[in-house]
Amino acid sequence: MKTRIYIIGLAITLLVSCSKFLDEKPNVKLLVPVKINDLQGLLDDLEVLNQQEPAPTEVAADDYRLSEANWKTLDEFNRNLYVWAPAQNFVTGAGSAWTLYYTQIYKANVVLNDIDNMHDTQSNPIEAANVEGQALFIRSRSFFNALQVWALNYNEVTAATDLGVPLRLNVDFEEPTKRATVAESYSQVVNDLRKAVNLLPVTPLHVIRPSKPAACGLLARVFLSMNKVDSCLKYTQLALSLKNELMDYNGDVGINAAANFPFLRFNKEVVFDSYMPHPAAVSKGEIAPELYEMYETNDLRRNLYHRSASTIGYFKGTYAGSNPMFNGVATNELYLMKAECLIRSGEVQLGLNTLNDLLRKRYKNDGSFVPKATTNPETALTIVLLERRKELVFRGLRWMDIKRLNAIGRNINLKRTLSTSQYTLNANDLRFALAIPEDIIVNTNIPQNRR
Repeated sequence: MKTRIYIIGLAITLLVSCSKFLDEKPNVKLLVPVKINDLQGLLDDLEVLNQQEPAPTEVAADDYRLSEANWKTLDEFNRNLYVWAPAQNFVTGAGSAWTLYYTQIYKANVVLNDIDNMHDTQSNPIEAANVEGQALFIRSRSFFNALQVWALNYNEVTAATDLGVPLRLNVDFEEPTKRATVAESYSQVVNDLRKAVNLLPVTPLHVIRPSKPAACGLLARVFLSMNKVDSCLKYTQLALSLKNELMDYNGDVGINAAANFPFLRFNKEVVFDSYMPHPAAVSKGEIAPELYEMYETNDLRRNLYHRSASTIGYFKGTYAGSNPMFNGVATNELYLMKAECLIRSGEVQLGLNTLNDLLRKRYKNDGSFVPKATTNPETALTIVLLERRKELVFRGLRWMDIKRLNAIGRNINLKRTLSTSQYTLNANDLRFALAIPEDIIVNTNIPQNRR
């Protein structure tokens, strides 16, 4: 094995591939990986890979609103993000969302660059495949999440020219940073995940690690964002064939309705566990009235998810078991993707059957639940999209949904009101690709998103 010393814990250097960008020398740990278990240790860094997911799209999305007084208590960047300002949306330096995503990518690249050189790779092929699959999952997930923040939605016509994100595929700091196209970016994400599906085990040691159903579920999410219905349905069904349990909100194991946070972490719906620190903007906000009014009085999510008709505080419906916001992969998302894709494929009744399988476990079991029914495809699609918004609220998915649905003509326009000032973000506006942190632009010379 060609001995290499990897510096773990780098911040900005990882992102711009230029050591001169470091203003301060961080404390680092030096590690020479020699065994597969050494690489697994890098992937088991929960703080970086599972527990610190950036949440800018939750701040920018429309499931809540802020009073002007509470908006003024936020820092400059979150104030700008809330009103979709054309610039200055992110802090700079080591704590930025960009840094966090590319730190995750760097860790995955360390593993992928050295997996074939470990002393025990040949003698432990199953373990080696598992570790490689985990790294591919992590890298593709981070690229995909970055695309939701800094790129326009995938469009078959313009994807070859629209700007995506830098595709860092190795650990070479000296490689110039450049933005790939949206088409190239999504191709990388899809290819990584397809490889991961073939390498990962069906049942992981723990759901904090990627698995085959997690990779299938994430790949389905990616295809949904691209509005590729057939591919989304294929991987959703594959994921559900491997893991399909749902909790019954009427009082199943893993639910304590009287608790401040009713849902147990690692409950049986969780396929891959990760979460975002709760954004201050959301905790100081109020539930969007039109969203809260969607919950019927016999809908258990009304009280299990929300503290009141207005107050959010720390969102209580998270699957994180405490105040962070769960944004991993779970079976309830899989059911909703399957239902939507069946309906969009013309299988209206099968889609509604899938949706009702989920809803029966979300409504009171006192006989008051009326299954959703219609023969009209557009009505059925509207029903499933409303249920998706209700079920997956504050999961980090709403911004993606707005972008993908606007790409097929749903015409979702966003509006904020602060005192006498109004701010709008119309469907397919260029600002749906948020401004890349200004320090990244300066130090890499990559093009900023258009406005």
